[in-house]
Amino acid sequence: MVKVTYEGDDFKRMHRTDLLALERLVEAKKFGIHEIKYKETTIKVEIKKKGLSDIVVKRFRPM
Repeated sequence: MVKVTYEGDDFKRMHRTDLLALERLVEAKKFGIHEIKYKETTIKVEIKKKGLSDIVVKRFRPM
């Protein structure tokens, strides 16, 4: 069983349709950095695997 963790408040404020598109990427195990729609703009999110069965999704902010 896979446990998905969303880090940050950005995901709580997403529209439902945008969150469903993100969940489809997670289910397909598309790891890496992706651009997704967020309200009126697009943001970059990072999907990465942690351990054997955990997936972490967080907003990507380059340094």
